[in-house]
Amino acid sequence: MDFTSAFQFTDGDSGQLSIHEIFVHLLTHGNNHRGMASRTLSSKGLERPKDSFTRFLHEVEPERRMAAAITE
Repeated sequence: MDFTSAFQFTDGDSGQLSIHEIFVHLLTHGNNHRGMASRTLSSKGLERPKDSFTRFLHEVEPERRMAAAITE
């Protein structure tokens, strides 16, 4: 069974997404904003932030960083 949800876009148009499409949207939406913010910072000659997700993974599981260094 594929659950779908009907909704109205902010511009007034109607839409319908499956639960899978909603999850993909949630996962990619923030990345889009982060990419645009990074692009804007770069265009102004400012330092862009490091990727926070991979930084988080390496902090909570430091063995991942060590394993990557060994295989290189």
